Amino acid sequence: MAMLVLTHEGLTIKRIPLDKAEMRIGRKTDSDIFIDDMLASQVHAKIETIENKDEAGGAEYFIEDLKSTNHSYVNGALIDRKKLAHNDVIRIGKHTFKFIDDSGEKADKTTKLRKSWIPGVYFTEE
Repeated sequence: MAMLVLTHEGLTIKRIPLDKAEMRIGRKTDSDIFIDDMLASQVHAKIETIENKDEAGGAEYFIEDLKSTNHSYVNGALIDRKKLAHNDVIRIGKHTFKFIDDSGEKADKTTKLRKSWIPGVYFTEE
């Protein structure tokens, strides 16, 4: 599952799973992702999840600025709407989020350990 990771000076502050089709970000207290920051608009941006029918369990994520006063940025660039990719950095007001979507990464194959005829000696085959 994809998530936003709120960071500050390289430290992880909070992990926010993107578990709804649409999640609003803003200073309004009923926002899905509440930001206590006067530089953020009450309704600042939204992240939209669109299921990808080609991949089982796959999804695409888009961030859209909702005509906020101080705008939204992805990887330092001003955006209106942008498709998010793994490790994108989102800045809203003073807050920095990292977008994490590791669902597209292939898992490492587990190596099988084999026992040799020599006692206490093991090996792998590749």
